[in-house]
Amino acid sequence: MHVTVPFATAIGLSDEPGELDGYGPVPAHVARTLAAEGVWTWLRTDPGTRQLLDHGRTKYRPTTALAAFITARDRTCRAPGCHRTARSCDLDHVIPFAAGGTTSAANLQAVCTTHHLLKHHGHWTVHRQPDGTTRWTSPTGHHYRRPPEARGPSTEPQLEPPPEPESSPF
Repeated sequence: MHVTVPFATAIGLSDEPGELDGYGPVPAHVARTLAAEGVWTWLRTDPGTRQLLDHGRTKYRPTTALAAFITARDRTCRAPGCHRTARSCDLDHVIPFAAGGTTSAANLQAVCTTHHLLKHHGHWTVHRQPDGTTRWTSPTGHHYRRPPEARGPSTEPQLEPPPEPESSPF
C-alpha cells in the first residue's frame, strides 16, 4: 500500500489530504495514520506542478529502475569528449555517498571506468547543474562542460515555407 502525504500534513501543520494509491484522496487524519504505520520513502516533488523530481535513497547501490533511468537519461559517459555508451559505464555518485551524497537521479551519472578513476584518483572534481550539465574541473583549475544529451525531435514547431504560387499561362 502506498500513501502520499504532503510534508506539512505529515507533521500536523496542514490538513491537506493525502492520496492512497489505487483509491484516491484521503482525509489528512487518515493519511497521517497510514503514514505512521508504514515504511517511509522520501519523494521530492515540484510544489507548483507536483511532478516527481527525485526518489530518495538510503542505500549505496541504485535500484534496477534507477540504474535504467540514469543509463537512458545520460546515454553516454558524462565526461566531456567521451562517447562511450552509458550501458557500458559505471554509475557514479557526483557527491560521494560517503560524503553524504544520495543515491538519486540528481546525484548519479554514467561515467566510463577511465573517467570514474580519473575523477576519484586524478584530483578532478565534478558538479552536476540543475539543467543536467556536468562541469568537470581539472587539477589545474580548467573547467569543461558537458550538456545533457538531446532526446527525440525538437519541441520547436517547424515552419514550412508558404507554397509557391501556381504559375498561370495568362
